Amino acid sequence: MIGRIFNLNMLYILLAIIAIGFLLLPRIIEGINLQSKGISYLTSNIEDYYHKTFPEEGKYTIKIDLNDIESNEGKVLLEESENKIHVTEVSQLDSGYEITFRSSGSYDAGGATLISGLEHVRNDNGFTSHFKAEAEAVYKGEAYQLTPSGSSGLTYRDGDQFGFQLSHPDQMKNIDLKDDPIIEVTITDLQVNLWVKKPNK
Repeated sequence: MIGRIFNLNMLYILLAIIAIGFLLLPRIIEGINLQSKGISYLTSNIEDYYHKTFPEEGKYTIKIDLNDIESNEGKVLLEESENKIHVTEVSQLDSGYEITFRSSGSYDAGGATLISGLEHVRNDNGFTSHFKAEAEAVYKGEAYQLTPSGSSGLTYRDGDQFGFQLSHPDQMKNIDLKDDPIIEVTITDLQVNLWVKKPNK
């Protein structure tokens, strides 16, 4: 009799564990996907997350050394809470210089935030990215427009990458890198990409 009661109790416990497992399984799968894919998982899960993009107000300026281009790596353009934009590379091209920025944000099961030069939007084929940021370089009071050079989309778990190109100094007036190699790069129209989990999801 005692053995039968014990077996029944074990059965009830086992059934309870199985039931709890079924209840927790979707959250476990979501957690695995979130850790492996990051923000891109939220962008593809439109049934469970709201998405909105709006402009980040303000101008953000960083000093770039064109004589010692490796010294620019890691310089921070923006740092707000868990959002950060920093220089990953300054490379010299035949046509000038390319300045590449890396944007990183925050994400969890409740949503994500990413401040970037890119607007990430949903379309019929999935998600796409639009280059929205603008940049100019100032050298001794003279302003020079920078042009977008490329972007990566959400290829990183916590963000993306975007860049600008500056014309070769020989093609610009009054630039003498031997006299002063520092230019100030100012970026405007950064975008706040926001994902928020829908209620009861």
